[in-house]
Amino acid sequence: MKKIRHYIFLKDILLLTLTAFGGPQAHIALFLDILVKKRAYLSEEELMELYALCQILPGPTSTQTLTAIGYKRGGTSLALLTLLVWLLPSTLALTFIAIFFSSLKEFNISLHFTRFIQPIAVGFMVYAALKIALRVIKTKTALVLMTLSALLSYWVGSPWLFPLILVASGGISAFKFKKQEKEEKEKIQNSVA
Repeated sequence: MKKIRHYIFLKDILLLTLTAFGGPQAHIALFLDILVKKRAYLSEEELMELYALCQILPGPTSTQTLTAIGYKRGGTSLALLTLLVWLLPSTLALTFIAIFFSSLKEFNISLHFTRFIQPIAVGFMVYAALKIALRVIKTKTALVLMTLSALLSYWVGSPWLFPLILVASGGISAFKFKKQEKEEKEKIQNSVA
C-alpha cells in the first residue's frame, strides 16, 4: 500500500515538473494547490514552514522543499526519487531547447518569438505572489510592511535597499511578536519513522 501511495506522490511530482514555470515563488502556488489541497500530503502550515526553511538555505528552494516533502512522506529513498523525478525531465527538456535554439541561430532563423516568454513569466509570478500573500499575510502590520517594502523597492530600486528592508521589517516584527501569546508547535513528523 505504501508503494502505491509513493507512486501517486511521484506521479504528482512529475506533473509538477512538467507544468511548473516561474521559479520557487510561482512553484509554491502549485505546491499549495496540488500537494496540500488536492492530495493533503501535508498541511499548509507545514508547507510554509518547510518553504521558509529552504529559502534560508543555499541552493534551489523548490527542489529542497519537494525533497523535504518526499523525505517526510517516505524517508531517504523517496526523497532521492523525488529529487530525480523533479530534476531529470526539466534538465533533459532545457538541454533539448538549448540545442534547438542554437540550431535555429546557426541557420539564421529569427528568435524574435521568444519575446513573449518574459511577460508570461511575470504573469505567473504575480499570480503566485497573490496566492502566497493571501495565505501568509494575516496581520495589519504584515500588510503595511509588505506594501511599504514593495513601494520602496519599486521607487528606489537599489540593491542596498533589500537587506535594509529585511532588517527593518524583521526588527518591527520581532517587537510585535513579543506581545503575542506563545504558540507551541509540534515538530514535522516523518511518516517512515
